[in-house]
Amino acid sequence: MQKKNIAPDTNRRIPREKPQFRLKPAVVMLASIMALASQASYAADEQLVQELQAEIARLKQELASRNNPNSAAPEHQTTPQAQVAANPENADDSNNALGSVVVTARKQNAVELVQETPASVSAVTGEELQRLQATNITEVLSRIGNVNFNYGNPRTGSLTLRGITTGSSDQIDPTVGTILDGVSIAYTPLVNGYIFTDIETVDVTRGPQGTTGGKASNIGRITFKTKAPTFTPEAQVSQVWGDWGTLRSNAVAGGPVIDGLLAWRGTFVREQQEGPFKNDFPDLKGRTSYQNVDRTFGRVQFLLTPTDNFSAKLSVEYQPKGEEFVNGSSVRHPQPRYFSDGTLRTSGVDTAYNRYVTRFGRSPTWNPATDYYGSMTFADNNGGIITSSQGATINLEWNVAGHLLQSITGYRNHWFSAANDEGTPYDITKSGGYITSYDQKSQEFRITSEPDSQRKFDYTAGIYYITTDNDSLQRTRYGNDAGTNQASDTLYNNLTALGGAGQALLQDSLNLSYKYTNNFVKNESTAAYGSIDWHLSDPLTLTTGYRFSTEKRETANGVWLADPGVGGDFTQAFGTATTAATLPTNPTDLAAANRLAARYFGSTATWASIGGTNQGYIRQVALLRNSTLGTSSLYNVKDADRAWKGDLNTANISLKNRFNENLTVYGVLQYGEKAGIAQLDSRGVSSLVKKERTTGYEVGVRTSFLDDTLAINANAFVNNIKDFQTTVNLIDPVTTAANINARPNLSYDENLAFQSLVGNLPGIRVKGLEIDAAYRGIEYLSLRLAAAYNDARYSKDAYLARPSEVNPATHPAAYYNAKGDTLDNAPKYTANLSADYNKPVFGKYIFHTTANYRFTSSYQTSPSIYNEVDAYGLLDVGIGFGRRDGLFDINFIAKNALNEKYNIKGWDSYTASLPRWIGVVLSTKLF
Repeated sequence: MQKKNIAPDTNRRIPREKPQFRLKPAVVMLASIMALASQASYAADEQLVQELQAEIARLKQELASRNNPNSAAPEHQTTPQAQVAANPENADDSNNALGSVVVTARKQNAVELVQETPASVSAVTGEELQRLQATNITEVLSRIGNVNFNYGNPRTGSLTLRGITTGSSDQIDPTVGTILDGVSIAYTPLVNGYIFTDIETVDVTRGPQGTTGGKASNIGRITFKTKAPTFTPEAQVSQVWGDWGTLRSNAVAGGPVIDGLLAWRGTFVREQQEGPFKNDFPDLKGRTSYQNVDRTFGRVQFLLTPTDNFSAKLSVEYQPKGEEFVNGSSVRHPQPRYFSDGTLRTSGVDTAYNRYVTRFGRSPTWNPATDYYGSMTFADNNGGIITSSQGATINLEWNVAGHLLQSITGYRNHWFSAANDEGTPYDITKSGGYITSYDQKSQEFRITSEPDSQRKFDYTAGIYYITTDNDSLQRTRYGNDAGTNQASDTLYNNLTALGGAGQALLQDSLNLSYKYTNNFVKNESTAAYGSIDWHLSDPLTLTTGYRFSTEKRETANGVWLADPGVGGDFTQAFGTATTAATLPTNPTDLAAANRLAARYFGSTATWASIGGTNQGYIRQVALLRNSTLGTSSLYNVKDADRAWKGDLNTANISLKNRFNENLTVYGVLQYGEKAGIAQLDSRGVSSLVKKERTTGYEVGVRTSFLDDTLAINANAFVNNIKDFQTTVNLIDPVTTAANINARPNLSYDENLAFQSLVGNLPGIRVKGLEIDAAYRGIEYLSLRLAAAYNDARYSKDAYLARPSEVNPATHPAAYYNAKGDTLDNAPKYTANLSADYNKPVFGKYIFHTTANYRFTSSYQTSPSIYNEVDAYGLLDVGIGFGRRDGLFDINFIAKNALNEKYNIKGWDSYTASLPRWIGVVLSTKLF
């Protein structure tokens, strides 16, 4: 484990009295601070060197003043830099230590920052992200090895680390944990939609985490650290223009409010960008585009330093609601005509396409026969994804009695809303998707010992508490074309032949009916943890850590019709039965049946007078309605029978041997558990999901070559996961029965419906190799490589839904055993190569260029061979010119410069990848 550095923060209050220290140690301290500060932007390097030279000169004069009491030099007088440079020999013998200091301001790369950590850790600095305007989760993680964000909206997108994907269910705790400024985020969608701006560092630590604080996680953790306030005045702005009408404004300002006591920092972003894909529906043409950006973000921080050893930082963030069209930008294509065994598919091929062509006919603006596969987006009711978030963090730090005491208080809120339709210009569905409101509150207290060479061990210990509330509403409102779309061929043909009454029956059956599914998840966790570094000898360190958590997880949900719609009398007359066998022959509510007869067959008609044929049509429409709405499975909100309560354990032990300054070898054994889950299925039946258990093994090496110009961190690992929690598909008997009644012409297998539930897969094993390397042996050039090999497989019996291309005649089972198969979203090979070239020119100017190339080998997104992403590589480049002091800089950027396509092939559609984007960034640093 890396030594804990609890030296006083240089941003804290400046001492009011002249410090009593020896000059030589002071210079060493200043040089150390300079080395750390060398991570700053290239534009600041020269300024930092000059500031350090000036401080050295001031210390020289202070010593001279002490040696000569009659000196009239002011206490804080600073010797001009030119004088120090021109007359270094003026220092007397007592000042030789100062005069001989040589200042170098080489930037530390992210690989060097983790050289002493006995674990697989990768890091990227905020400057690296800023160079290519990487501000969303996809772009940020594309610069770090063996971690990936799987494309989707903020709710459905997921994180993959070492080939293991975090589920996007509301009930599942993140397998890949995230921490933002010390606060653990317990809900992945909150991170997915976050704007990553004004970032200090991002690092990924792999393997079970939790023995040093925060919320425990089973596969790894991503830590985001934003830039904190300082007592140095700062103001910088940047403006981005680019393809698709991109306009992004960014401003950062800060500095002292009360010099030495209170500082602040404000970060503000406004970003708008049209999407590259347009909606061609006439009423919306020019008003909506897909994959657009509409985000506003603000963060204000205050740093209070009332004493030299205490600081308090308050951070408040707000991202107001913005609408982004993400869902629905699908490219349709015909389904395969043959099963995987070569057998011709004879039924159920392109069912949706054929239904639109035969039932909806030709339209003046959208002809299904020609436009269904030709129009990417032609939707009448598809709305955007609307998100917002708020957050507040209070970080307290107190250096006392050789320890650092910390308090981290956090609050986060996230709001999400989707309004999807079926992707056509017909009024079939609208306002579909989720509305989610999520809140979390957390508190952590931590104590860390100050490293002491005389002590045989260092330690960290703490307690942690978090509570989360998630209110998620899934809903769908049906339109007047829904009945026409859902009816079986026989029913559709019969009602069409009936004329106007038949058409009205189809339209009214589902029109304006509104179905809700409300899910409430409340979780609570309390933990205590500790970690000790045992210094067995000068090069040998043993680290042991343990965490004990108590968890309580509660769930409640309900399914109901918020609005029965126009056709409420169908259910009123015949009840909620969803199969022909259970639907009454005669109405159970004669008054409702009489209203139906009068509505469709004349104002004087009654149920008895319309005759058996017409009565049969009304009964069939009632069955169509009930089957589609699942009326037999409606229930009011209720709690799961049992909450999941239990204890969790997390532990690690590592041994690190530093053979010399250039070679460190380590080995790690890690263990982690993730809480189980309480849930209800689509019928309201309670079930518990078992806790997940992960054991990790890792050996690694940290080394450097070529006079410290080449740094290499490499490791081999194995992770075994038992009872892996994920979303599984189980047959939904209610919906399947409804499908059979609505579409009797299709086979049983083609009518199968599945319900998504959280469940356990018995075993997963992932093994592989990871390497991070950095080279800086060529002047002005730095190179980085992050590469990984993953072999992630189902290690035990895992029964998954049969892929669509498998012939049900030869493989009738709805499930198959996937033991030995590779996991979804788990490419075997990934590599990230970046290069930065920064050369001073014309005195005070600098030429800079940067490139980042990310390669991903092919992988599956589902067991189907059609849901495959071919191997691809994405190249982002930037080239610019500016002043070294940052007063002016212009940077030209191309993202996906090679215009690579990285689509999922898909069974009958795919979401198009983002094409090349070109833009320019103009920035200035005012002071």
